[in-house]
Amino acid sequence: MIPHSRPCFNQDDADEVCRVVASGYTASGEQARRLEQTVKSNLCRKDAVAVDSGTSALMLALLALMMGQRVKRVGIPAYACASLLFAVRAAGCEAVPMDCQMDLRLDAEKARALEEGLDVVILVHPFGMIEPLVNEAWSCPVIEDIAQAAGAELDGKPVGSFGDISIASFYATKPWGGAYGGMVLADEDICAYVRGMIHPDSTDFAQRYVGHHRLSDVHAALALSHMKKAKDEFKRRAQQFEWLDACLPESLVESVAHRYQGSMYRYIIRGQDKAEDWLLGLHQAEIGAERPVQKPYDQALGATCMGAQQAWLDCVSLPVLAYITEDEKYIYKQGLKDCF
Repeated sequence: MIPHSRPCFNQDDADEVCRVVASGYTASGEQARRLEQTVKSNLCRKDAVAVDSGTSALMLALLALMMGQRVKRVGIPAYACASLLFAVRAAGCEAVPMDCQMDLRLDAEKARALEEGLDVVILVHPFGMIEPLVNEAWSCPVIEDIAQAAGAELDGKPVGSFGDISIASFYATKPWGGAYGGMVLADEDICAYVRGMIHPDSTDFAQRYVGHHRLSDVHAALALSHMKKAKDEFKRRAQQFEWLDACLPESLVESVAHRYQGSMYRYIIRGQDKAEDWLLGLHQAEIGAERPVQKPYDQALGATCMGAQQAWLDCVSLPVLAYITEDEKYIYKQGLKDCF
């Protein structure tokens, strides 16, 4: 089976991790600080805090916002990773789903209709594709989630430089992935609150929440090493996008036409109620395609987002591997030919 995604590490990555282990200091230290400085510089942010996951980063960002203002209702995309919902719940907030349009980005009109009742909005670049609403003014704080779009740009600026707060992920399959980890990027005040919540042994007992959320130097070293290859992997994914364009019928190539605008993290195809049949055929052809979102969570929140529901019925994400063998490409191409 050609996997849907596959991180690729080499001897340089192994050497970086071995150096950390050989140093005798594997907890959060110099490597984590280097990662903070690197990402902060790349995204032109004032401060950064490395933590144990992107989900933790989002929860901690919301808790930090609560230090200075009321935060109860948080707008989140209905067609997105379930981690958003669980992070909002963990922060003690109410998640308000915002529907998507046919191109899988937020329906701007519907999102704006909800804006007045929101205390915070979380904007995601879906599957690496640019969400243009991050470049617009909002009446509430914006948390920009770049987990799937790290390395992309909008109007010549890096994604992650637009929101009041940005969230990054270093999970293994992400563009800046190593193994595990996340980061909060914001001004000094927000980051100071976050630092006060990630290490119970050195905090103020007046804090509302504190947990063991520091990023280890082992994970930080692997993320730093992988980031050195990020531009090359970006080019490789772009080449595979072009290869898929050539292998697929024109109607599928055009079904999500803006997929090149971003990090080229996921290659999504869309057809009316076709996802279930496509997945069955692709899996029989040894192609590990997946639904972009396993299940929309709007109904669990007492809402009905028709765009998200239809996207779940229509959309399939095809494997995009930065490093793919010729044998795999042959199997992949034949499988696509059989299915489409």
